[in-house]
Amino acid sequence: MMPDGNNRALVLSDGRPGHFNQSIALCRHLGVEFEVVEVTFRSSLTRVLSHVFDLFGLHSTSLFRVGEFDGAFQMVVSAGSRTYYANKVLAATLGAQTVAVLAPRGYRWNYDCIVVPEYDAAKPLANVVTTPVNMTYLDEQLLAEKVVEFRHRHPAGGKPALGVIVGGDSAGSKMDVGKMAEAMDRIEAMRTGGELWVTTSRRTPTEIETDLRRRSIDFLHLYSEESYNPIPAFVQLCDRLFVTADSTAMLSECVTAGSAAVDVLLVSNKIETKQHRFVRCLAKGGVVTVLGESESLSRVKVDLSQVAVAVLERLAKPSSQR
Repeated sequence: MMPDGNNRALVLSDGRPGHFNQSIALCRHLGVEFEVVEVTFRSSLTRVLSHVFDLFGLHSTSLFRVGEFDGAFQMVVSAGSRTYYANKVLAATLGAQTVAVLAPRGYRWNYDCIVVPEYDAAKPLANVVTTPVNMTYLDEQLLAEKVVEFRHRHPAGGKPALGVIVGGDSAGSKMDVGKMAEAMDRIEAMRTGGELWVTTSRRTPTEIETDLRRRSIDFLHLYSEESYNPIPAFVQLCDRLFVTADSTAMLSECVTAGSAAVDVLLVSNKIETKQHRFVRCLAKGGVVTVLGESESLSRVKVDLSQVAVAVLERLAKPSSQR
């Protein structure tokens, strides 16, 4: 049985949106209220010590700092290596359950529930719930506001739109400028009376933005010039989306909302990465098409509500993990 926490979750943030947004998305799918607080290790030494302490089941708040919070909580939810130790310590203090999002490598996997994407090579444990994509949640009201905001920038023209979402370099690979240019050539050739919309991200190489400037694009947003995010509007309005494979978060957003067919652009200089494993899993399930490998269109959308059901079922069982 779950602890009595007034159906609330304490979400621990490491300051990285790609992490804490997944925790928040899970809470929204679970239908629980949540409070977000930031946690940080006191030093690089205490971060190392947290692994040792965890190995021996030692809980100490002296290793990290945490923001203020108040009240009772049913669960502590967190994503990211800087949060996993604090998750266990605070949950033990609060009498709450522990929920880790993404694989908590380096720590014992003795959380009440661990929510891990299939591409992240999860351990086959009873407390692990796998997901086909990253946890994401798009609020209908927020989406409507984002569409209105976009239309103020680019009024409706009555034509179908192709949208291109460009990521960039990651820790494990670099975006190949030549491959990206070839992909854009192919996409431009597909324009048969429709519009072409393109957005870059904070990680997009300068050379790629330079190439995009010379192309005939109806709506071009360069992140290096403005940090506006048109992706929610693209997802809702485009008939077909082309997304680079470097961001699992962007891809997850595109395959869980809207009605656009989704094509993936494999334009990095490496092919053996978790992002590519993710793409292959989605392509095998008919959720995306890899540009250049098939002429078919994939419009299947992933429903994450069943993940929430599996998590609740897991949390309802007595824990033998701790």
